Amino acid sequence: MKDADKNPFVGIARFLISLGLIMIVAKLDLLNLGEISDYFQWEMILIFFGILSLVSLELVSAVLLFALGFWFLMPEMSIQLSPVYKQIYWPAVMVLVGIAFVLRPLTKKLR
Repeated sequence: MKDADKNPFVGIARFLISLGLIMIVAKLDLLNLGEISDYFQWEMILIFFGILSLVSLELVSAVLLFALGFWFLMPEMSIQLSPVYKQIYWPAVMVLVGIAFVLRPLTKKLR
């Protein structure tokens, strides 16, 4: 029996947790984007759904959504990253996705 069968509010709880985490990041300006309105961009939607996937223990989709969101968000960030970072970004994402696939059976047991 899934959590949603036991408790119909699990989806709402996941949404609220994800939205709360994003609002904390926005209010504290952790990504150095400036105004809160700057956080509500299409790249942040990808990161939001990545957080939602992480809360749902869907690690593979969480890693991919985070990676895509941050990849497109990087040029707008005030932090200047080294060229090496851009060279190893996607190989590192592939490693993380591989680890997420390895951990997938463990996350299914937790659900």
